[in-house]
Amino acid sequence: MKTRVQFLILIFTLSTIMCKVNSQSLQVSPELKELIGLSVNKDRKVAEKDIDKQIAEVQKKAVRSSYIPKLELGGKYVYAYSSVNSKIGDIQGFESIEKLQELMKSAAFPVLFPNLSGIASEITKLQTLLTQQGIQLPSISNNLDGDFYGNYFGIDASVKMLLYSGGQVPNLSKALAEKIKAQEALSDKCKSDVISEVITYYDQLALLNQSKHVLDESAVRLTAEKKYAATALKNGLATSFDTLKIAVANANLEAKLSEYESKKTLLFQKLSQLTGKPVSSFENMNPDLKLLFYANSSSDINNRAELRALTAGVEAQKYLLKSEKSYYLPKIQAIASARYDNVFNAKVDFNAPIPMNMNIKNIGLGPTYMVGAGFKWEIFDRSGGSAKVRQAKLEVMKAENAQEEARELLELNQTKVSTNYQASIAQVAYKDKQRIAARMALELAQKSYNDGMINITERLATETEMQNAELEYLQSVFAQRQSVLEYYKATGDLVLSNIQ
Repeated sequence: MKTRVQFLILIFTLSTIMCKVNSQSLQVSPELKELIGLSVNKDRKVAEKDIDKQIAEVQKKAVRSSYIPKLELGGKYVYAYSSVNSKIGDIQGFESIEKLQELMKSAAFPVLFPNLSGIASEITKLQTLLTQQGIQLPSISNNLDGDFYGNYFGIDASVKMLLYSGGQVPNLSKALAEKIKAQEALSDKCKSDVISEVITYYDQLALLNQSKHVLDESAVRLTAEKKYAATALKNGLATSFDTLKIAVANANLEAKLSEYESKKTLLFQKLSQLTGKPVSSFENMNPDLKLLFYANSSSDINNRAELRALTAGVEAQKYLLKSEKSYYLPKIQAIASARYDNVFNAKVDFNAPIPMNMNIKNIGLGPTYMVGAGFKWEIFDRSGGSAKVRQAKLEVMKAENAQEEARELLELNQTKVSTNYQASIAQVAYKDKQRIAARMALELAQKSYNDGMINITERLATETEMQNAELEYLQSVFAQRQSVLEYYKATGDLVLSNIQ
């Protein structure tokens, strides 16, 4: 007949063969699977990481939208008034008129221009007549004096489109794509923590339920023992000290039951907090505590969420470095615009240099259309471009250093959880063998006590040893399940898609 240890090894072997069909799946009860789903959906840290991912997606769309044409429309209306009063320099350009007047007054003019010989006298008569009538011909002075006021209305529309960004837009977009991958990985990390937490509390509830079952069995035996001791006391086969020892053992048992009940209440509260379900919904739960097995023998940690996030972070920094290096490349933009200007109800009133008064009803300029392309090329900017490139290089080095450090720690952790997992299997086998021996010892002590071969102290000692052996076995099963969870987390396989 096979021993209990051989039976456990057989279960482990069969489970390994069955799990190879889906080596990374974690088999849980439908009840626990529902609790995991509710907890992941409710967890605030998971929601925060999902929001961070959405923010990165919005930022990526904003960067890509740099290539979308931008339409700008503007207009303004103003009423303007300006008064001008200043000195100006000598005015040139009218010297020929003065020389002409001198020529017309000279004696040679009638000889040279006989047909115009009377024009000088006619001009003189005209000037005399105008002076008599109070009219003077305008003269030019060296002063600038006058007022201007009126209304202005203008409107303009322009369309601008980025044709070439020098590589900055594509690289920034790729950097944000890597940032989105990092946020997804961090969200998976939070989900993995939630899954582990829910399973742990659920297993603790199973541990308490089965521990209570062990204590209930002891309570039944102690009750029977108490009745037997009372009868024996009446017949002189036992002493009052014997019954006192049984009462002490019973009180100790009741204290343990009370402790487990209080722990169960706290577990209900915690599960309610994680899932959002009312506390009362957990009172009828009776989960079972069974061994778990991790059949995937791969030691690859590349699927670990933390490492995926750091790897994406390194790639994002590299794209940012490329973006900064493209700082010196020219940027090309297409431009199209239309403009209309209008001056209306305006007036110009100048006293100098020439007396002038003019009313402007309406002056329209446009529409004026312009289409073309422009470029911007920052050839040298040591305070901006080169400094940012150096900073981006350092950021890449920093991200790569963090990635390598995390890889070393995760590899060490993977080795640790692997050895702990193997040790937990052996510990369960040992504790199972120990509880079998304790049960056999209890049965033998019961018979010996009934036959009067041992006293009540020895009988109660075997009862305590049996309780401890049973509880330690259950605790070892709980620890073994925890080692499996840590194994799944170490390889990055504790995700919703692997929960079956």
